[in-house]
Amino acid sequence: MNLIQSLYSRTRGVMKSGLAALATFPAMALAALPQQEGITEGADGNLLDTFRNVGSEGFSIIFIALTAFAIVAYIAALIWQFSESKKKGEWGGFGMVCAIGVVMIVVVIWLANYGDPIMQST
Repeated sequence: MNLIQSLYSRTRGVMKSGLAALATFPAMALAALPQQEGITEGADGNLLDTFRNVGSEGFSIIFIALTAFAIVAYIAALIWQFSESKKKGEWGGFGMVCAIGVVMIVVVIWLANYGDPIMQST
């Protein structure tokens, strides 16, 4: 029992200073948050233009989400094919998934960059 009391008395000061440091972390984290920006276009008071521009920004977010989904699907297929190739010892399929996946990601990013200005012009 004396061992536990001795350890507690030694670490009590360290624990108090650690808790004080932890209490200041939320204030430090919230100190440098940026302010919210307004709508980039169509904020001149015309409600229809505002909805149209918010919709075009929504399409940009959809294009970004589709690109992210394609990248995640590629990584999942790559991991699965790697484990299958490792089991069977046939690495041709893994090389094929690598090559096709890289081309697929480049095409998806190109289509997202190509389609975004088209959707914003409508």
